[in-house]
Amino acid sequence: MARMTTEMQDLEDAIQKSRRWMEEAARLTDGLSFPTSDRNRVAVSLYHLCLEHHQAIHTLVDHGVIGSAFALVRPQLEAYVRGAWFAVCATDEYVAEFLKDKDPPKIGILIEELEKREAYKSGSLRRMKRELWDTLCGFTHGGLIQVLARNKGDEIAQRYMLPHITGLIKASPVLSYLSCVGMAAVLDRQPLAAQMREAHQAIYK
Repeated sequence: MARMTTEMQDLEDAIQKSRRWMEEAARLTDGLSFPTSDRNRVAVSLYHLCLEHHQAIHTLVDHGVIGSAFALVRPQLEAYVRGAWFAVCATDEYVAEFLKDKDPPKIGILIEELEKREAYKSGSLRRMKRELWDTLCGFTHGGLIQVLARNKGDEIAQRYMLPHITGLIKASPVLSYLSCVGMAAVLDRQPLAAQMREAHQAIYK
């Protein structure tokens, strides 16, 4: 019982921090204007989509709709990676083709090209994809992991583990934060990036 209480407290704390960051991210990004170009429009829109996915994940977790919250982690990660790739890697021709509804390369290629750039050379994106991608795909596409998490014997019932839900509601704001910083970079507004870092650090000490 004590373990369950601690796990529930950890989840509630993560939800509160997620809510605070969601509000700060909205305050710092709503109504921003940016230098208009096809590249900037695509990158900023994808970063903003990443923020919206965090809002959706947070809302779903807050309402106990856990499977659908997990299903959005892969789209959130893709939105961030695509935004970053279009911001710093895509050729003008690829931007133009995307705006004609041509898909960008697969996420592994996007990450490989991003990690050739100084800001992404740590390899964290590559490690994240290697360790989590199959699981994320299972959550998004209704794989075995979603089946096992919603039945107990002959009873239909959610059985997502509290630490896993806590991990989800801690990870989603990280992608949201990275997208905020990406927006500031597209806008070439270092003071805004500093405000974002300070706001995030104040919540996630």
